[in-house]
Amino acid sequence: MWRGGAPREQNSAVAMGTDADRLLSDYLAAGADADIEMLLTTILDVAKPIVRRIVSSALRGPAGIEDLEDVVSDTLAHLLHRLRDLKNDASSPIHDLRGYIATCAYNSCHERLRERFPARNRLRNHLHYLLDHHPHLMLWRSADNRLICGDRNAVGRDPAPASVAEAFSTPARMDPAAEDHVQIRRLVSEILAHAGAGVEFDTLVDVIACLIHLEQRRVELPLRTHELTSAATADSGLELRLTLRELWTDIRHLSARQRTALLLNLRDAHSGEILSLLPLTRTATIDEIAAALDMPVARLAELWKDLPLSDATIGALLGASPQQVLKLRRLARERLRRMAKRREKSAVAAHREGRVAGSSVR
Repeated sequence: MWRGGAPREQNSAVAMGTDADRLLSDYLAAGADADIEMLLTTILDVAKPIVRRIVSSALRGPAGIEDLEDVVSDTLAHLLHRLRDLKNDASSPIHDLRGYIATCAYNSCHERLRERFPARNRLRNHLHYLLDHHPHLMLWRSADNRLICGDRNAVGRDPAPASVAEAFSTPARMDPAAEDHVQIRRLVSEILAHAGAGVEFDTLVDVIACLIHLEQRRVELPLRTHELTSAATADSGLELRLTLRELWTDIRHLSARQRTALLLNLRDAHSGEILSLLPLTRTATIDEIAAALDMPVARLAELWKDLPLSDATIGALLGASPQQVLKLRRLARERLRRMAKRREKSAVAAHREGRVAGSSVR
């Protein structure tokens, strides 16, 4: 990790960025399918520790281990999708792969915190606005893409360790809604003065949230099962097959435990079993479903007649409680909704670009 004033570590970060960009160039130039897949795997291997380090740091406070693993997987799935798109359309190139990976990880973290902790997100937005418009303070990016805040004269210097800012203590009025802007402005100045250097922005948010006793209760999102099963109740034919194929592609990006909790309990609006739609529509074979479940085909065949399985039965397979199975399935559905939303945004953007290109040709 780069720290200002540490040339050896800075050179190391630059070298890692150069290696990543070289891999990206090799991937874009590759023609054989085997080479393409090998290079994709290598790029993801390079990306995973970068993503995990950023996510572990950004979610170290309010979020739990389930969020951490989910955000890491979601970021890598987004990166894979972006790389495959880039291979087919190089009109929006990635000029700094390592920087792009870091940006994706931070964006995924902020999206998760925005969903789970709306009060904290409001405080974060307020602090961002305050620092952007302050005459002496500002925000900037470090070489490893961390968001740092502090005095304008501190740009480029070592940020203070998080422990220094977290040790700050002062009387503060309880403000669960974070609406006392005068108090927040005072706390920002005092914390930065105490640190004696720049501070990572999310550390500042955490410290102020703690001082004012900000409500940081986790918001559990609704399951909205109908969103997941609507594909299964659609009319048969090409539209159904295309919808299921997209769903199956997204499911394979889930963690193994999430796939098991979801697939073995997959139901339609009337609680009927719908996993069999996958082989019936040639979306996935029995072998592919068994591989996604990390179980032998023979074992899946034994369970097939009892589908959909209860949470207790699935829990016995996973070594988890029924409540944990329910949580895994909820997390899986949330990730599927996010992937579908991202795909929809990409399609809209591509449609708009196509219309602009068509207009320019005419």
